Amino acid sequence: MVYILLLVLFYAVVAYFEVPRMLKNNMRRELYTFIVLSLLGFVLAAGQILDLPLPNITKGIEAVIRPVYRVLERLLLPPELRG
Repeated sequence: MVYILLLVLFYAVVAYFEVPRMLKNNMRRELYTFIVLSLLGFVLAAGQILDLPLPNITKGIEAVIRPVYRVLERLLLPPELRG
């Protein structure tokens, strides 16, 4: 429970310094992105602290990148070098 409180404190301190600066400089899109990424990071960190079964992010990234890699491989490599 102490770790969750420290996590909340950490995110509160970061938001305390970042959000007013973004509001002052009229950086709305950056603020929305900051909020979304911070919430995602908070949820994943809290899940780690609470030992919840979390999805493997590496497998998700691989699922997105692999088709792009295959297309680029076909376009750029000569046939004898393709794996």
